[in-house]
Amino acid sequence: PGSRFKSPRLTPRQRCVPDDSVVEEAGAGQSLSGAMNADEERRAREAAQSQAGGEMDMQKMQEQRQQQQETEERKRIMVRSILMPEALERLSRLAMVKPEKQQQIEMMLLQLAQSGQIQEKLSDAALVQIMERADAQRASSTIKFQRKRRDDSDDDIDLDNL
Repeated sequence: PGSRFKSPRLTPRQRCVPDDSVVEEAGAGQSLSGAMNADEERRAREAAQSQAGGEMDMQKMQEQRQQQQETEERKRIMVRSILMPEALERLSRLAMVKPEKQQQIEMMLLQLAQSGQIQEKLSDAALVQIMERADAQRASSTIKFQRKRRDDSDDDIDLDNL
């Protein structure tokens, strides 16, 4: 009949927790549902903010794409104004085969035009000369690797004299 542990008398709204303290429980879903609603509201706000941020990113990306298209169109117009029809045709054929080389040539043409070195429309022969110059620049900037040969004895280990 006599127990060493004295259990506290609990009211119906109280419960025991592991450290022997007594905690008041929420009444019929009042503050628990309030806590749940606050958590749900916080999550909903975060989701709405991330969605709004995603929409802003999409809008920025569309604006950047539009600006890039506009600059490409201006570049095409300038190149058309620099080249005669035959040279323009050659450049468009080059774009089909080697688009990176075509972009390099276009950049060179625009730089020459902006620096004032091109006074009139370029013919096909003049474009060929510019393309050859671009090839010469590219060839001078290549890197050549020199590898060791198989019969090179510099790195052989002499196992006979050990």
